[in-house]
Amino acid sequence: MLHLDGLRKRVVKYYFIMIIITVALFEALFMFYMKEYYYSMAKSYLEQQVRYTQNSYDSSGMDSTSFQDKINNILEKEGLNQNSGYGESSDKFSIAIEIINRNKEVILDEYGIKTGDVVNYDDVNKALTGSDDYNFYIYSISETKDHIMSVSVPLKVNNVVEGVVRYSVSLKKADNAIFRVVCIISIGGLVILLICLLLSLRFADSLIRPIQDLKKTANQLAQGNYNINLENEKLHDDEIGDLVKTFDHMAKEIDKTRKLKEEFISSVSHELRTPLTSIKGWSETLGYEGISREELDLGLGIIQDETERLITLVEELLDFSRLASDRIRLQIDSVNVTKLAKDVVNQLGVKANEKNITLLTEFNTKEHEIVDIQGDKNRLKQVLINLVQNAIKFTEEGGYVVVRLSQGDEYTTFSVVDNGIGIEQENLDKVLEKFFQEDYNKSGSGIGLAISHEIVKLHKGKMILESEKGQGTCITFTLKNNLMDAIVEEKM
Repeated sequence: MLHLDGLRKRVVKYYFIMIIITVALFEALFMFYMKEYYYSMAKSYLEQQVRYTQNSYDSSGMDSTSFQDKINNILEKEGLNQNSGYGESSDKFSIAIEIINRNKEVILDEYGIKTGDVVNYDDVNKALTGSDDYNFYIYSISETKDHIMSVSVPLKVNNVVEGVVRYSVSLKKADNAIFRVVCIISIGGLVILLICLLLSLRFADSLIRPIQDLKKTANQLAQGNYNINLENEKLHDDEIGDLVKTFDHMAKEIDKTRKLKEEFISSVSHELRTPLTSIKGWSETLGYEGISREELDLGLGIIQDETERLITLVEELLDFSRLASDRIRLQIDSVNVTKLAKDVVNQLGVKANEKNITLLTEFNTKEHEIVDIQGDKNRLKQVLINLVQNAIKFTEEGGYVVVRLSQGDEYTTFSVVDNGIGIEQENLDKVLEKFFQEDYNKSGSGIGLAISHEIVKLHKGKMILESEKGQGTCITFTLKNNLMDAIVEEKM
């Protein structure tokens, strides 16, 4: 059963209207051309006959001969006599001749008979005025329902009008030929319209089917079902096909993000529970009577460390929230990158020593040649601390972590290199994504690297990660020396 509703109805409607208008215009133009073609042939045929008769009469030179005799002589020369009915015929036209004197009396009619009838045709009246113009007239005979085209011209001697010759043809054969062509074209037009209707229905279905699939997919997504696959093999290589593929990709990304968020929430819950448990336990322990000074110092130290851990976690979450809502703003100032690298190494030296890890700074550019750059000192320090902390966390005891610094005319480059556990190759592109953690058993929120990456991009820089499982990791980020110039160029 044919269903025409919604988008299908609109597509078929407008497509069909367009085809109807196109076919109608084509048929109208073709019919007009056919009519002009046949009628022009009739005019040309009449004009040829009239011109020949008129020229013959003008050149007769028989001034003393009567008008009747002159006409008979001319008609005899043309081979038109009473036996032939004073008429000729072509494939499309039957021609008739009438000779009319100055009194509008018919000397000879189309059957070669002198009727003496007085006529009052417009073309005859025009010719009797002496006009040499060929004035064609088209009219219908009500009795016979015949369609006639006629033309009259004056017959002159010494510029004196002696009579009129009138040629007329029946357009019946031409009209029948035109009618047959119109019928054929009309039938062809109906066939074309039927074909176009079927094509428009198919075209509408090709548009609607993927949209309906998208609708079903959207409903499934709304119900929380993200494990869906659209049938991409049935898609066309067009905008709708691209939309379906994009929608399919979006569903997979939503599902992936959902899983990452669930893992992130699980990880953050663990990260929050551990220090809170320690703080709660030691705060209860410190309330007991008879606690020693050593236990008091140990408990207070643990509470302080776990509090710092909570503060760091909360700050990461706040930074993530600001990045997600595009609310992080840089406080651009002059940054001494040499001091920045040394300060971070000194700050995290204690944590490195706890794991017997060598933490040091290397300058690939001579230290005294390194100049200050433009940037947000606190945010850049946050990035470097995050990278060094991760390097220490994922490096086994006895390993090393190196902060390398180099500077060129336009860029300053930091590299944090370690010989830790490394990263699987398939995860290299995911590590900088939000919520991703290669090992969820390790402590951390999984958003530190993502935040660092965003901060580097805000500084018009880029971060590159190189790693091999079991061999170590190298994270490099490059910064513009003149950040303000880069911002101005971007706005221009």
